[in-house]
Amino acid sequence: MDPNGEDPGAGKLREQLRFLEESYPSQPPVVRQEDLEQINRLRAQLGLPLVDEQLVEPGPVEPAPTPEAESKTEGDGADPHLEARALHQEYLRKLDELQRHREYADRVAEATAGQGMTPVRPLATMGTGGGPLLCDHCEKPIRLEGGRFHGKAADLAWREHPNPPQNWASYILGGLVIEIETNRTLRIYHGYPGRRSACCGRASAADDEARREFDSGSWFAKESIVADFVREELLPGADPAEQQSLAHRILDTLFGYDPGVGVNRP
Repeated sequence: MDPNGEDPGAGKLREQLRFLEESYPSQPPVVRQEDLEQINRLRAQLGLPLVDEQLVEPGPVEPAPTPEAESKTEGDGADPHLEARALHQEYLRKLDELQRHREYADRVAEATAGQGMTPVRPLATMGTGGGPLLCDHCEKPIRLEGGRFHGKAADLAWREHPNPPQNWASYILGGLVIEIETNRTLRIYHGYPGRRSACCGRASAADDEARREFDSGSWFAKESIVADFVREELLPGADPAEQQSLAHRILDTLFGYDPGVGVNRP
């Protein structure tokens, strides 16, 4: 604790937040959008309310107006982007939720990277709650191949080894696939790519089917609402390609196919 009784980690987050919020107004539109996402991530970590593109904390969320109410308020100064503004707030909240899963996916991918053998320690300790990483299809741990611990789950082998070296690596029984999903979250499967009978092949087939059956109607229904809001308020004067890119990121996050975050959690 510092002399004021605040956790040093929280103090560092508050300092980062203060710097971003003070520099925010002077940044160009594209940088402001990136900074706004980081500002809201820091605010969420500190337990503070999220803010909109003006760095204003939103008031209570009002129910969506009925068609009758909309017709009565036309031309009376009503916010033309009321719905899009609410969607943007939801987008920021979902981004914040996804961020820790994306960072976790990057850590696991880096820790398990390499050719041939796979490091054992991350397989044994980087899963949910410090446990083993699990296959996202069968939800069972990864087993080692060869040597003294042939056929053993990575976490059991790690615990039973009298003095496991930090750089211990092993071949994997039946193969191992580590993927980053389309929403940049982690997936781990038993098997080798292309083998339909393995966990990786079955998971891929199920995902393909789910994507074919996904109804994208909401994405297209909200496209013009979000695009207008981005063009007129979030990135006014920006290159049309940048405006479209941000609008599509918002739509994809809220209304695109969602593969979830997997069974392994930070």
